[in-house]
Amino acid sequence: MTSNLRDRRRQQTAQEIQLAALRLSIRLGYAAVTTDSIAAEAGISPRTFFNYYANKQAAVVGVPPQLDTCAADWIVRSNGPLIDDLAQLLGCMLKQKDMDRQVVCMIEQIWDTTPELMAVFRNSMDNIALTIAGLLHARLGPDRQAEAMLIAELATHALSHAVRTWARDESMTESDIPDMLRTQMRQVGALLS
Repeated sequence: MTSNLRDRRRQQTAQEIQLAALRLSIRLGYAAVTTDSIAAEAGISPRTFFNYYANKQAAVVGVPPQLDTCAADWIVRSNGPLIDDLAQLLGCMLKQKDMDRQVVCMIEQIWDTTPELMAVFRNSMDNIALTIAGLLHARLGPDRQAEAMLIAELATHALSHAVRTWARDESMTESDIPDMLRTQMRQVGALLS
């Protein structure tokens, strides 16, 4: 079995566990859900659950998107407009995630009644922002660390907003998300000018 097939199966199992956690949280209320009930709903053992997620919060939020190493190297070396490169980098990251509108909407529905999940989500976005800030710091130079962090924070907030908008707007495609990111960041820049 190739690692690609293994990776796809692993991703599928992680998604099935997340869907089970989301369905239970909506049906029973987040507080009533346990890792054992999620495992039972997903048709796996509790031990298998912990091979994928550390706790029920992580299962509800799901596996965060990851930056591809090649894309990370590319953004450091690119001479293109930074705003376009950031939109392309984050768009590529989302393509690897295999997003599902229903899942995003279900997560938002649970957040409305469970603020602690927003903190879990925010933590994963902060980790992405830190990674992007490191790449931007390498690209912009040693005297631009603060600016790199601010740009990375803006980009991840714009990403989060664009994904939530995409989930609610059936007319949007995933390929529209980078354009929305670019537009939002330009609008913020214009307000600051």
